[in-house]
Amino acid sequence: MHSEGKRTLNLFDLSCIGINAIVGSGVFLFPGLLVGFLGPASIVAFGLTGLLLISVGLCYAEASSHFQQTGGSYLYACEAFGPGVGYGIGWMSWITQIFSGAAVANGIAAYLGHFNPAFSGVWAAKIVAICVLSALYAINYRGVKLGAWTSDFFTAAKLIPLGFFVLLGLPHITAAFYHPFAPHGWKPLGEACFLAYFAFQGFESVPVPAGETENPEKNIPLAIIISLSLAALLYMAVQATAVGLSAHLAGSTKPLADAAGAGLGPIWAVIMVLAALFSTAGYNAGSAIVTPRYLFSLAEDGHLPPALAKLHKKFQTPYVAILANAAAVFTLTLFLNFDKLVDFSNVVVCAQYVSTCAAVPFLRQRRHHEHHVGKGWRLPGGLLIPIAGVATTLWLGSQGGVQQIWWSLAILALGYLLKALWPKFAPKAA
Repeated sequence: MHSEGKRTLNLFDLSCIGINAIVGSGVFLFPGLLVGFLGPASIVAFGLTGLLLISVGLCYAEASSHFQQTGGSYLYACEAFGPGVGYGIGWMSWITQIFSGAAVANGIAAYLGHFNPAFSGVWAAKIVAICVLSALYAINYRGVKLGAWTSDFFTAAKLIPLGFFVLLGLPHITAAFYHPFAPHGWKPLGEACFLAYFAFQGFESVPVPAGETENPEKNIPLAIIISLSLAALLYMAVQATAVGLSAHLAGSTKPLADAAGAGLGPIWAVIMVLAALFSTAGYNAGSAIVTPRYLFSLAEDGHLPPALAKLHKKFQTPYVAILANAAAVFTLTLFLNFDKLVDFSNVVVCAQYVSTCAAVPFLRQRRHHEHHVGKGWRLPGGLLIPIAGVATTLWLGSQGGVQQIWWSLAILALGYLLKALWPKFAPKAA
């Protein structure tokens, strides 16, 4: 069904891809917004959202254990529900990734503005974003392992300062800052979880490059669980520390830098700004690996032009898909701002999560299909975890606006239109 590149990604690489995809700009921006909703009880929003999404992560772990091919959510939907539904999931998965990559890239210059106001201008932000994206896509053009090393570096560069922020900050917290714990009551919890939902997205990216992964049936499920669990623990620890260091987080655009400056001194404010830079760049490093693989899979299965499925003769990378993906992200970077992304992404990603959770029972029945390998994982509890995953996703997604649903349906319709039209304009074989 699918051709494969070099199998060079290991468990560490996959875990870093997952952590990079989850821990992006949200951990540096959302603590202040969540405090505005719930006060110190914002810690609960991160914890509850992470707990709920464990059911979705476990469904991805089981589904991924049945396959060695590239594709992730798209592949599972194809196998369970047929290529028509699968294409829609693959298309929306790609759309989510390119919108997210463009929006997060736009945020890089905002952190550089801490050091030089010249970066605060709109066009300066666009230029910085394009330069960073160009470097990352060039790296991935030359090899998936080189892209993985870049992702690994940025993962360490963001997690180390965040870890020190927690370890050094906890002894300096002020207990009085946690009282009252829920000053606005618990009514805003749904809105806060909807915001935290965006911060947890990304673990679904781990299975996408399965065709270039060592022992994917084992390493991918483990990497999904590792990345989601570590992100949940990190978010709660960071939020608890930030709340305890500063009483003025609500509405802050640089909440971790402000909290670090208040509790640990100005040098730590600078360190957290640098960590935010590495985090946003790291998110895009992981995205540059994952996102073109959606186009590659869709093209291999005949949904999109076959040129997108070509592998580079020397580097064994899907270079046409990488170039096409880069062009799409560059275009969106020029027109998209971060603030418009969250609601849209939260609604669109629901399609991926619901389809994968719903696919699990079907994949269990088809574990001896010609494209399956081994017996795969099987979660305990029968249908309990897949049902919990679907219910969780629908509840979190329902906290958003109806307008985003209409936009999502319009983009889905555009995807099916392109699928129908491209063969009509493709050159005829001689």
